Amino acid sequence: SSSSESDSEIEIGSSKPTVLVCGYSSEEIERIDAENLTYADFFTRYLQPNRAVIITSIANDWECFNRWINRTSVPPRLDVKYLKETLSNVPVPVADCEKQYYNSHEKGELQLHDFLENWASIDDESAPNEKTASRNRYYLKDWHLRSTVPGYDFYQTPPFFASDWLNEYLVEKGTDDYRFVYMGPKGTWTGFHADVFGSYSWSVNVFGQKLWYLLPAGEEQKLWDTLRNLPFMVSEKLLHEAEVKYYTILQQPGEAIFVPSGWYHQVLNVEDAISVNHNWFNGCNVEHIWRNLRDALQDVRREIDDCRDMDNFEDHCQLMLKASFGMDFLDFLTIIFYICDKRLASVQHGIKGRESTSYKLGKWHTYFDIKAIKNLLSEVLQGNHLSFCPDLFNLATNWLNKVNSIETSF
Repeated sequence: SSSSESDSEIEIGSSKPTVLVCGYSSEEIERIDAENLTYADFFTRYLQPNRAVIITSIANDWECFNRWINRTSVPPRLDVKYLKETLSNVPVPVADCEKQYYNSHEKGELQLHDFLENWASIDDESAPNEKTASRNRYYLKDWHLRSTVPGYDFYQTPPFFASDWLNEYLVEKGTDDYRFVYMGPKGTWTGFHADVFGSYSWSVNVFGQKLWYLLPAGEEQKLWDTLRNLPFMVSEKLLHEAEVKYYTILQQPGEAIFVPSGWYHQVLNVEDAISVNHNWFNGCNVEHIWRNLRDALQDVRREIDDCRDMDNFEDHCQLMLKASFGMDFLDFLTIIFYICDKRLASVQHGIKGRESTSYKLGKWHTYFDIKAIKNLLSEVLQGNHLSFCPDLFNLATNWLNKVNSIETSF
């Protein structure tokens, strides 16, 4: 991480923090310059109330913003030569925007240099060929470039998004991450969806423009069919006919969009576009993630209810939950216990916690996280949601006792 990250502290205020449940504020989406927004203000005005915002001038110092694009050309173009020289020729994940597979586009792989060559074919659009025909078809998505080349410092996580329990755990454990690069030629798009686990997401445009349809949580229910299925693609006509409240956003280069938990969206690259995206959760929305996980388990149980008499029924449900939702109860609580251990070490032993981005976590922010974990574990245990696994129940009880033992200190 950059030195500017390492020297920075993220803090939420100078008084005892309050844990709020995700809610929805009906105010219009604002555009705010990063220079005019403090972390504490972002936390209070947008993160806690689960409210979308656009933050401008966010990527001015990023290597990818300044070097990946040849801004001396008219119009500016992707610097394919520089990227080929800088990045190895590796397989990259792509979505075929001409083929639907269930509720997403069909996924495949291309070699990075082949994808870049297809992209560069815009220079010869006057003479269509096989490459130009496929150019607007393949969308490089969900590319884990940051973890694949950890020494390549091509962007810095904006401080507003630094409290990230999900990637803090995954990156420090070296197992996985939810940090992605997207490269989409004009016309490529992402279907109507909410983000994994019901998490927050942030998306910073490095190049080009994106058109977003963004729906406050719950508005998507107006689009359900009789089986509660949602459309793969929405249009303004469809949204109007269903009387859906939504926002239309034309995202410009250098702008970050903060997408709150549970907000469905669809995104079209109206120009050749590149973005850096993270999915994440933290103390503000962790109970929302828990509720989604719990509801997903109920769906699994209903689906195989006729097998309830089988041996290890609950174990099978957890396996199916992990396959369908992306994590099971043990995965989720392991993240919570890891974060809890770090925050308690900071309070009890003065061990200054750092996020995976290397931002320092302030005192009141640390207290907020501990309070959020206490509330979460209390809800999990009081709801008797771990009765199927006594070992996990005992673990959660022990961690709640640890949190309660230091309650008087804040």
